[in-house]
Amino acid sequence: MTFVLSSKFFESGGSDVKFIGLKEPRMDAPNIEIETLEGLVIDLYNENDLRTVVRRSDELAFEFESVDGSTTAIMKFVGVRDLVVVQPEDWHPGEGNQIEDYLIRRKGPWKHVVFKAGGLEYEFNAAELRVVVSTAPTSVQAETTSDG
Repeated sequence: MTFVLSSKFFESGGSDVKFIGLKEPRMDAPNIEIETLEGLVIDLYNENDLRTVVRRSDELAFEFESVDGSTTAIMKFVGVRDLVVVQPEDWHPGEGNQIEDYLIRRKGPWKHVVFKAGGLEYEFNAAELRVVVSTAPTSVQAETTSDG
């Protein structure tokens, strides 16, 4: 099954993707990690589960939670255009929380982003990628906060 969401007002192959809240990932190569500006490395493939994928206006967000529940990472692509989502014929719901990889290409006639997650393949152009990482408070932090 293939879904195509496109806008005739925007052309493919726009400007390079801007990165906000993360170090620039390897370009033109598959990635399974993101690294924040503070140096925190989030391994999306081995240590996180995909929780949700949300398409809102011109945004496409992928939310991940670490297997131990201590960290949430949101990768939000903004200025999304020319979105194509492909679901393989043999797709199974058990693939829903997995990520294979993501690839961001440099400017050119091809789509900038290929994101393989949840057993689906998302291809699109985007103006920027914003990453927000939050950590759950430890029990010591929670006790301190609740005691005032």
